[in-house]
Amino acid sequence: RYGKSMITRPRPGSDESTVRIDGDEQAVAEHLLAWGWTDGLPIVVPTVERVERMCAGANHEPDALLGNIAPRGAPLTLRHLAANAVMAGCLPEHMPVLEAAVAAMQEGMFNLFGMQTTTHPCALLVIVHGEVADRIGMNSGAGCFGPGNRANATIGRAMRLMMTNVGGAIPGETDRATQGSPAKYTWCFAENEAASPWPSYRSLFGFGERESAVTVAAVEGGPAGTYNVVD
Repeated sequence: RYGKSMITRPRPGSDESTVRIDGDEQAVAEHLLAWGWTDGLPIVVPTVERVERMCAGANHEPDALLGNIAPRGAPLTLRHLAANAVMAGCLPEHMPVLEAAVAAMQEGMFNLFGMQTTTHPCALLVIVHGEVADRIGMNSGAGCFGPGNRANATIGRAMRLMMTNVGGAIPGETDRATQGSPAKYTWCFAENEAASPWPSYRSLFGFGERESAVTVAAVEGGPAGTYNVVD
């Protein structure tokens, strides 16, 4: 929220849920960049009104706790997730996918702490399955790993922003990836079930044809277009 105070203030503490900054939207965005709350790309300023609209598309209540995000172990509320989704350019209808991805990344066998702090250039990969992918217009076909689709681009970006801002995986500090990876900006796409000769991936885990699901993996690019899952 913009206001008339704290124009020269340092980075706010974690106990401040609302920050008032003097200036127009560009000035506010520059403050967020200077505080290290962005990925270096332009962002949508997460005003109170925008965050509330984003929360309205979610399955959880705004103050619901979604877990503690490694490596910092800071609590993530639905409102925190929504603020990062706003910055990434998401739409409210993207929130259920983000909520499911957050739940999946906290499964014990996933090892979120290891992925966030490893020297490997691995990134969080989010794959969306089922009707929800079609409903929000995700790309599951040509170029689905690349640019050009809002849902693919912004959902993956929102997860990365949250993992940095809440989880504390700051490049060169707690994020120890030696060179990093462009996949750390965003990596999200949908399963192309219609064109697949195999049963849907979600069916392997007992999900029905009318159910949607999200898969997350810590993945790094390998030679000859292959992708290696990081243990």
